[in-house]
Order: sequence, then structure tokens, then C-alpha cells
Amino acid sequence: MSTDLLQQILEEINVPGKFRANLFVTTEGLVLASARNPSINEKIVAAMGSLLADAAEKAKQEINLSDIVSVQILYNDGLLLCRQIPVKKTFFLLAVLADVPAGNEFEKYNNDLLKWAVVNSTKLLEDLAAL
Repeated sequence: MSTDLLQQILEEINVPGKFRANLFVTTEGLVLASARNPSINEKIVAAMGSLLADAAEKAKQEINLSDIVSVQILYNDGLLLCRQIPVKKTFFLLAVLADVPAGNEFEKYNNDLLKWAVVNSTKLLEDLAAL
């Protein structure tokens, strides 16, 4: 099943990225798969990712920008990343809650992990979009 494979992809990047939570969600905030610390509410992370993507989409339209690639918000004690994954005529999100990056190398490493997850999930998300 596609969602089981999406779950495996998230688990592959969760430990090396030291993520508190990472999820594949629809732009409406529906969780498709997640890997997270049990103390993290996946529905809240999904909703925040969806709100970020929605705000970025509105900004895109208002100031005439191209499609969104990613959005991030840095807090004193965490980082919320949202990577948009275009699939056919719809979009999915990879939402990640991580610790504050320790430097540029750590940030680049996390970016590489997210790119890997997007590449390896696209076909699975295409299958889900076709349902």
C-alpha cells in the first residue's frame, strides 16, 4: 500500500535528520503518513504545514511569483519546514518539525534528506492522486 511505503520513507529520514516529526499531508491538512515523537500531535503539525502552504500560495498570487518550493519558520527552539510536492493537478506537502539547525552544513544535510524523500515519494503520491 502506498501509505505504508510513504511511512518507510519518513522513517528513513527521521533518525538521520533528528526530526521531532515529519509527515506527508494533503494541502488540506489530511495526514497520509507520519514518523514522529509520540509527544508530538501530528494533526497540529499537519495543520501548521497546511496553513504555511496556504499563506505562501496567497503571497504567490498577490505578488505574481512562481510555484512554491518550500517554506520554513525558524523559532528559538525549533524549525518548521514545509516542502510542496506537485503531483499532476494537485499538491502534497512534506511537513517537518526539527531542532534548530546547528549550522549551514546541518541545514544542507536536512535539505538533502528532504529532496531524497520528495524524489522517492513522488510516484507513490501520483498513485494516491489517481484514486
